[in-house]
Amino acid sequence: MKVVLASLPAFGHLYPLVPLALALERTGAEVVFATGEELASRLPARAVPGAEESWSFSDATSEIARRVEQLGKAASDEGLGQTLFVELCAPHVVDVMTGVLERERPDLVVFEQSNVGAAMAAHTTGIRAFCLAIVGWGRQWSTIYETVAAMVHAPVAGAMAEGLIDPHPPFLADVDATPPFPTMAMRPTAWSPDGPVQPWLLEPRRAPRVYLTMGTVFGSVGLLRAAALEIAGSGCDVLVATGPGIEPSALGDMPAAVHVEQEVPQAQLLPHVDLVVHHGGTGTVIGSLASGLPQIVMPQGADQFWNADHLAAAGACRIVPPGAPPGSIAAAAIALTTQHAPEREAARRLGAVIAAMPSPDAVAQQLAELTQPR
Repeated sequence: MKVVLASLPAFGHLYPLVPLALALERTGAEVVFATGEELASRLPARAVPGAEESWSFSDATSEIARRVEQLGKAASDEGLGQTLFVELCAPHVVDVMTGVLERERPDLVVFEQSNVGAAMAAHTTGIRAFCLAIVGWGRQWSTIYETVAAMVHAPVAGAMAEGLIDPHPPFLADVDATPPFPTMAMRPTAWSPDGPVQPWLLEPRRAPRVYLTMGTVFGSVGLLRAAALEIAGSGCDVLVATGPGIEPSALGDMPAAVHVEQEVPQAQLLPHVDLVVHHGGTGTVIGSLASGLPQIVMPQGADQFWNADHLAAAGACRIVPPGAPPGSIAAAAIALTTQHAPEREAARRLGAVIAAMPSPDAVAQQLAELTQPR
């Protein structure tokens, strides 16, 4: 069996595919990633370009930011999702992916949810396809796939994939939105490129340890610096990951309790911290829960407000929204780094729910059986 896994060229879109890819390899499958050329060296399998080389995902997100600023409150999340993924991303993907599939001739395509250009290419080339959810399936996604189906003359949205592989636990689901595809649950599994955990994290604790990240899209120098200073001021040691677009030196002088890195092996370091402060990206939310960690969520956009609200409703985080008064992060950090914080117990409980979901290996075996010759 040969499988192409297709992602838009962005970390948060690509990395959720990797645990399934590794599980597919363990079944004996040949795995090929199709994504941005600049991400290929980070992957554990062969990769080919899955989008125009002259285009980057940041081109699309920058245009969305411009339109949001122009429209103000008139911009709807549902409309922006369709604009971003159908109008601004798909045209840079569909022809490239069609060429990839014609050359590779895989038995199966697994495309991440936002990569509708890859879904279109799979449909037009007649290759069996599954969609892997990278955010909770809300109403806007049904609308997006109805639009995409019409563009390729598919009869219904459900014709765009044979199934939805959903690594989202029930507490992050939208009970009012039903995907147009049959759903296969899969345990979310954190993955990041191998790298050494910062040595100080392996030493005996002198204070609670906090991991601060705003992901690879929503970070800014001002936001990271202010948050790091507040957390350090609450008596914690802090590891800051600035992301690939921000040099650590840009944060300026920091107290000795603050350790700043550009990139870190997130999956490997989570067991060594006590609290995660972040933007609310799905991968960080679920990875933190799998390690039983409470969270402070500072949502900025995309699905982050949704994740924050659902996580707070489950009792596992505190939300610090944009415009919160100074000291809000420090107050939340002080509360959540105590051993008996209710959010810590809630995180452990939700982590147990995640652990009970079907493993990537179980899902990979199902896919292998589905593609066996009849």
